[in-house]
Amino acid sequence: MKKTEEFNLISFESTHMAIKSEKLLKETNLDIRIIPAPREITSSCGLSLRINPMDYKKTREILNENNIEFSGCYLIKRIGLKKEILDITN
Repeated sequence: MKKTEEFNLISFESTHMAIKSEKLLKETNLDIRIIPAPREITSSCGLSLRINPMDYKKTREILNENNIEFSGCYLIKRIGLKKEILDITN
């Protein structure tokens, strides 16, 4: 049986915004982690936030309330070595 994994990802235009967002969200005890941004998503900033799908809505609310700009939001589904990326920015 192939391993299945699903998570949300938020990408940023700058490394500074990614790190600032991580620091802000870590203070709220949400399940987030900074990771390299997949090439399929962006080539502008090398960092993105990996988010537990259960924490995605709260994460977006916190970023919006704090005027944190991000370039995109995605749902990543991995089944074995295959990766599916859905843009859920809007």
